[in-house]
Amino acid sequence: MIKRLLKNIFKPVTKRYHHLLNKADKTEVDALYKVLYDAVHNEDQALNLAALQTKDTFGFQWAELKEGEAMLSDKWFKDNVTKIICEEESLIKPEWFKGKDVIDCGCGGGRWSYGLAKLGANVTAVDINESAIEGTKSVLENFNLEKNFILTSLEHLGEKLPKDKKYDLAWSWGVLHHCGSFTKAFSQVMNCVKEGGFIYLYLYGREGVPYHKDIALFKQRIIYNTLKTWKEKEAFLLEKSGGDRTKIHQKHDIFAPLLNRRFEFDYIKNILETNGFVNVTRTIDHSELHIRAEKAPAKKENSAMTIPFTKRPVWHSKYNN
Repeated sequence: MIKRLLKNIFKPVTKRYHHLLNKADKTEVDALYKVLYDAVHNEDQALNLAALQTKDTFGFQWAELKEGEAMLSDKWFKDNVTKIICEEESLIKPEWFKGKDVIDCGCGGGRWSYGLAKLGANVTAVDINESAIEGTKSVLENFNLEKNFILTSLEHLGEKLPKDKKYDLAWSWGVLHHCGSFTKAFSQVMNCVKEGGFIYLYLYGREGVPYHKDIALFKQRIIYNTLKTWKEKEAFLLEKSGGDRTKIHQKHDIFAPLLNRRFEFDYIKNILETNGFVNVTRTIDHSELHIRAEKAPAKKENSAMTIPFTKRPVWHSKYNN
């Protein structure tokens, strides 16, 4: 149904877009794309169609595109995931995690849940897609620790958690910018952190992709989503990845979901501080946002458990080419 709706809504747009590409004046179609972009990426509530499409896109990704770079099928990533979590993403020492209650808000294929469990944390994995939950159950099955799995959107997270349950760490890597309502989902994730606990976020940053480039990418997403068959989509992704099949998962992640909001650091920092978080820190020097914050009142022992920031090449730069 979603594919049919996308076809009916966006096919006339893309036809018009291709027709105008050869003309000097693209003002009309560019304005239309900007209207669509702004409606799709509304922070309070995206177009329902876009939210459903994005959900289904990731459901397909976790069920059918399980292998790829920086996934658990990637030996280098799997071998280094705990180091990545501690020394680069969160800047929290490994010994802090043992016995802590951690919630993975948007677990996807389970790569971060796996790393958090390997560090000795009790893991609650949350996702809107059943394929993600089942995949994460599989990767955690051999860990002897407390494990919980919750099928829900982040906008309704609080309704699904045990009453008054709070976590030592809420981890959300690359998820909130895809949610139907960013504001509701972000509020729910912040609310599940206990006093003195941490929140860790990876969000798309605006500084690395200016608005006009984001519009151009949005056009490509619409074109991708009007392709009729997986064969056509696969060919599109292979072209974008230079024929390298190991990159199909990541290219699908870029081009398939319509919802891909981008944020300024100060905007996110202000939201966190307004909601009682302190020591809001960018943990990685990158145009994307890697952010750790503590829920006030911060614990004194946390200062001994955090790792000083050191400027270094970001770990996922090894996949760029």
